[in-house]
Amino acid sequence: MKKITLTLLVIAYCFSAVAQTSEVKTEKVKNKKEIKSVKTNVNTNNQPVLFKDRVLLDFMSSIWLGLEGTGIKQKAINFGFNGAIIFDIPVKRNNPFSFGLGVGVSNYNLYSDAIFGIGDDYSTTMTPLSAFNVSKYRKNKLSYTNLNIPLEFRYRHKCGFKIAVGIRVGITADLHSKYFGPALDGSADKDLIKNYKIVNRIKVPVEVTFRTGWKFVGISASYMVTKLFEAEKGPQICPFSVGISISPY
Repeated sequence: MKKITLTLLVIAYCFSAVAQTSEVKTEKVKNKKEIKSVKTNVNTNNQPVLFKDRVLLDFMSSIWLGLEGTGIKQKAINFGFNGAIIFDIPVKRNNPFSFGLGVGVSNYNLYSDAIFGIGDDYSTTMTPLSAFNVSKYRKNKLSYTNLNIPLEFRYRHKCGFKIAVGIRVGITADLHSKYFGPALDGSADKDLIKNYKIVNRIKVPVEVTFRTGWKFVGISASYMVTKLFEAEKGPQICPFSVGISISPY
């Protein structure tokens, strides 16, 4: 009888130990789930601000400075374009400030009554068409294109408001003029003149930029700090541009 009683006590003790172990494991699992839940909440709250403006498209019009007092007239609207792909470099996590660095291309046009040529000292000249007794013509423009590296300092609020200031440093890719109208020699013919040999162009243009807006639309402005031609070798003209900025991505 004593043996049977002792055996029953041992079995009861074993069941009790197993039950306690099971409870401990269950508590551990519950604690792990709670830890995972807390971690998930922390990660969600620390999500960084989502920056956009990676693809920029600016449709602009330029006013060319430096033509004052030359007698040369420019049109009120001189269409141009700027496109860029810019990558965000956040200042830190969950912060509305960032830097932008990328690559871009800019094109500026000057519609005027001036013909570009080469002077006796190999300087670049601008001569009004009135000097050739031409008053009416079909087209006369100067087209300038550069490849550049834009650098911006950006602020973007969570409501969608954004503002950025920056600089563009590039290289001149193309500079040419196109004229179509009465012959410059006074004959009754029509002239189509494309000049791709405009000399003394600046090699490294530098521009300051400004952009502000809401979400994917805004306004932009840029000013070319350097002139289009080298000092004392050509007219000291440069574009100041204002336009509409679109950033779909």
